[in-house]
Amino acid sequence: HYTCMVDLFSRAGCLNEAEELLQTIQPDIMGWTSLLTACRTYGNVELGKRCFDQVVQLDPSHASGYVLMSNIYANACMWKDA
Repeated sequence: HYTCMVDLFSRAGCLNEAEELLQTIQPDIMGWTSLLTACRTYGNVELGKRCFDQVVQLDPSHASGYVLMSNIYANACMWKDA
């Protein structure tokens, strides 16, 4: 249920609220990935970095986290980081 709320906050552009909710529950890779996806959509590089760190900490082999973060950097023209 928490992951659904994170997704709803993220889709509505309430990224800070989604992050706050994620920080209050047991670590969940789906929630952090959902928020990372929203960071790509809304171009929030700083929050994207924090989400990416959480995804990698939970599962370093979770490929979608790397793809999403690379897309965030590319969209922000941060080619050296991508």
